[in-house]
Amino acid sequence: MPYAGRPSRRTRDTSVVGRRPVGGRVHPCHPRRTPAARPCSVQIVADLTGPAARLDPPWSGVPAAMIAAAATVDTLRAVRAMPGWSIEVGPLAYAFADRGAERGVALLLAPQVPQLSPDLLADAVDLLRDFDAVLGPTTGEGWWAFGLREPAHGALLRTMPGALADAGALTVASLRLGLRVAMLPTLHELGSGADVRAVAGLCPPDSEFAATVAHLGGTHP
Repeated sequence: MPYAGRPSRRTRDTSVVGRRPVGGRVHPCHPRRTPAARPCSVQIVADLTGPAARLDPPWSGVPAAMIAAAATVDTLRAVRAMPGWSIEVGPLAYAFADRGAERGVALLLAPQVPQLSPDLLADAVDLLRDFDAVLGPTTGEGWWAFGLREPAHGALLRTMPGALADAGALTVASLRLGLRVAMLPTLHELGSGADVRAVAGLCPPDSEFAATVAHLGGTHP
């Protein structure tokens, strides 16, 4: 199971960190109550998610576009709730490209993660105090978040063909660079129309995505 909190003493020397039993017990990860004050540079990777047409069937045309747009709204809302964080949008090919020589935490995010919350983002940045990288996989083969404590490592990842393509390749590439990677929770991927209702059920009550799906629900099975 994925690990979503600070590493225990037994996991500090482990390259890829998951939830570990300590003293015969599995220690639960407690959600953060307030956003972390530590600043972070966020890049929304515009081409990491496919077009709205991937939601057809059963969602097509305007309804599909509305659902995809609502997912983006929720993603941006979660990031904007983090004080002192900066946001930019760019393609995967330019991941970390403008920060190669800079120091400081940087985070890549998929553009349509409606179940994203400030708590998840705060945990990601907190883990980067102790680890070189964090990775949030999805239920498919993709990832919803990838962060680096030193963004200069991103330049090396970009030289490795396919390193950022999916969660598995990204994990292998990070380990080849000697990075210590902490795993974030696995989130349900919005990969097709069949995922829409399941993802909506995982969103907070004030989610634009959940509200849009509920509004359109009467016209789709």
